[in-house]
Amino acid sequence: MKIAVSGKGGVGKTTIASMLAYIFAKKGYKVTAIDCDPASNLPSALGVKSPRPLSELKELIEERVLGPMGLYKLNPKVDDVFELHSVKNSFGVRVLVLGTIEKGGEGCFCPENAFLRAVLRHAIFKEKDVLIMDMEAGIEHLGRGTAKGVDLLITVIEPGSRALETLEKIEKLAKDIGIEKIAVIVNKFIDNELSRNLIKKVKYPILGFIPFSECFIRADVENKPPYELCDTKIFEEIVEKIEVMLSESRSSSEKR
Repeated sequence: MKIAVSGKGGVGKTTIASMLAYIFAKKGYKVTAIDCDPASNLPSALGVKSPRPLSELKELIEERVLGPMGLYKLNPKVDDVFELHSVKNSFGVRVLVLGTIEKGGEGCFCPENAFLRAVLRHAIFKEKDVLIMDMEAGIEHLGRGTAKGVDLLITVIEPGSRALETLEKIEKLAKDIGIEKIAVIVNKFIDNELSRNLIKKVKYPILGFIPFSECFIRADVENKPPYELCDTKIFEEIVEKIEVMLSESRSSSEKR
């Protein structure tokens, strides 16, 4: 399974990405988590020190990606990247950090992007492997195509009209790069009439409603992984829904 977690800044996508990685690992999956956000908070949310960002491996990227006449190799060698440039946490999640990549507009195909796309293609080898990408804030990464090839794009939103605007933009860009499955997690949810009316307008499957909880704030302040302080039940239910959703999707594809 290849899963990208996206959302506007401050909605809690890194926390959710780390919780999903934790639950998948507990269920016996081999989990690789890639931090694609320049802020690079995913390693600490998974209880490890940040490895060296892949974008800083300039010599390696040039060696693997750049070809004659300045052309890019579409299939650079990356099969050794996971072990050489990752760290593992106490329950076996392999963590990599992309780092800051050049922003060249929606069509950007800089060497770092080419390298990441190759990493994404080679990340999954077996049925019980899971790749979780914690995307940068906003939706520009979709325009650059760094989320291309994922099985499921999870958009984290907070109840509010701006969340609906973001979803509309994400839908268009996701279709442009061939992402067929989009689902939503509503974070910091407060059950009131205003929130319920807004949520009714969301047309994508909602994997779960995560209520506002101070434990996530405390985990951040104390620099501890959120799964050490917060209840994981809602995230276990979300992972079960993801498993069902992608299993049904694979079955439909096989019947075609």
